[in-house]
Amino acid sequence: MRVVLDTNVLMSGVFFGGVPGRLLEAWATRRFQLVVSPGILEEYRRVGAELAARYPTRAEALSPILALITMHAVL
Repeated sequence: MRVVLDTNVLMSGVFFGGVPGRLLEAWATRRFQLVVSPGILEEYRRVGAELAARYPTRAEALSPILALITMHAVL
């Protein structure tokens, strides 16, 4: 199954966990393929940077997730 994650869902998973976090875990265990466009990836980066500035203690997970998306998501 191929899935496009809304930026808000992805960032909620990275910064706050919960159900959006479980979606990231499902992607990490290859239960679905994440599909992104260059524009979506740029939005992930932009919104992620804004949230990292607002929640610096939770920001350490952002860079590894974005790197994994860049390497493994379907573009």
